[in-house]
Amino acid sequence: MTSRGERISVCLLTYNHESVIRSTLETVLDQTLEGCEVIVSDDCSTDGTFTIVEGMARLDPRIRAIRTPHNMGMAGNANFAVAQSARPYVALLHHDDLYRHDLLERWLDLIEAHDDMTFVFNAYGVHESAFVYREQLPSRVDGRQFLEQSLFPCWGCPVRGTAMIRRLDWVASGGMREQFGLIADVDLWMRLSMRGAVGYVDEPLISVRWARPDDYPDAYMGRTSSSFWKRLRLLYEIHAANRLAYLDLGSVGGRLAWWWFRLRLSAETLKWLGYAVVRRRPGLIEASGESTTDYDLAPLRLVRWLMRSLVGGRCAEAA
Repeated sequence: MTSRGERISVCLLTYNHESVIRSTLETVLDQTLEGCEVIVSDDCSTDGTFTIVEGMARLDPRIRAIRTPHNMGMAGNANFAVAQSARPYVALLHHDDLYRHDLLERWLDLIEAHDDMTFVFNAYGVHESAFVYREQLPSRVDGRQFLEQSLFPCWGCPVRGTAMIRRLDWVASGGMREQFGLIADVDLWMRLSMRGAVGYVDEPLISVRWARPDDYPDAYMGRTSSSFWKRLRLLYEIHAANRLAYLDLGSVGGRLAWWWFRLRLSAETLKWLGYAVVRRRPGLIEASGESTTDYDLAPLRLVRWLMRSLVGGRCAEAA
């Protein structure tokens, strides 16, 4: 008799997390569903992460330890890992979270109950805390409703990078678009939501640890002013690309929605420029050009230019 787990490919993405990868992987192996394949894709770690994974793979035939041909970043690693699998459902997981023993079963129950469901996610707990990130959603929500009410209105994202995705929809959508880097999953959820329904389990099936080593690359951490603005620009471009694909710009409503988005984009940048002034962060103002997009309104471009010129002039005077 075929196990339901044989329909699932777990793709666990890893990079430089030797301190926690073993405990994370143990929670993946401790799932209630049997028969799942566990593909652990290491993005050319420079620490002992891959050595640990290989050692665990030698002891457990469910694990397939693979390594990217070169460091590809989160999005590239996700595409690489999924390409190594062929099962109907992909469970996309990350190297530092902890997974409740019934995670895969709960995801599979929901996505198999709805033929039009493209992906399913859940509420998230915080490791060693009682706090839960929870959304006010039904177990099945229309994809376009999810897009319009949960993804488009805010700059954050309720889906924290982990989900079970129907392979047919992953393939049809083209997987992750690597130009969006570490937040390419936000773009993926938007495109999948345009294709069909979204599933939600209102229980903290995943506990988030945020276990980042001190020497983690800044692209992952966003610790510099430049990386902060670059990340914000990518987020703007994700929202813009998906609105252009979704809105009917030939209609009055579509054009109004597009201009409202551009106004919100400019307001968000002005908010952070204001923060830089209040907090006396001249470096944040100087680097703000990294957030420039084709969708900035003209007043924003003028304000950004004036503020950068003023900060640059003061720095020259101080020198």
